[in-house]
Amino acid sequence: MAGVGLQGAGLTPAGFGTPAEATTPGGAFLRDEKTGKSLGARKIDPSTKDYVLDSNGRLLGVNYVRHVVQMSVHTERGSAAVQEMGHRLRTLERITPNIEQQILSILTEAVQPLVDQGLIEVVGFSHFTAGDDRNGLKRGAVYGRFRWRDLTADAEFEELI
Repeated sequence: MAGVGLQGAGLTPAGFGTPAEATTPGGAFLRDEKTGKSLGARKIDPSTKDYVLDSNGRLLGVNYVRHVVQMSVHTERGSAAVQEMGHRLRTLERITPNIEQQILSILTEAVQPLVDQGLIEVVGFSHFTAGDDRNGLKRGAVYGRFRWRDLTADAEFEELI
């Protein structure tokens, strides 16, 4: 074997020519699907609670304010690293005639730091919907809509609770 030198894979029986290169995935990191602009937070699918990926496997983005509202109203207080973040919906023991007002009060408390900073305003809570196989919501569960306005983007949103 003396005299045999090392050769790159492009010149040996292992392969001929230039090795193929993977294409570079397009799009910005944490981008908005509509504008292509890079945003400040990860987009979360409200149904699956998973991060949303584009066709290249990159994380899609969402406005930071919207992300924080979503995290605040979908996280149970005391279950996250920031113990004060989240809602206290489990403290509701019975369904009473003023249940919508009770839920609105609890969710408003959850987003109060954003209200205090002038980032959002709470619009309301309404429209209970029973889940079934036809509407994509979990059968046997009841959902409501928490409505809020992003004052930084002048846009209204709702979170399915």
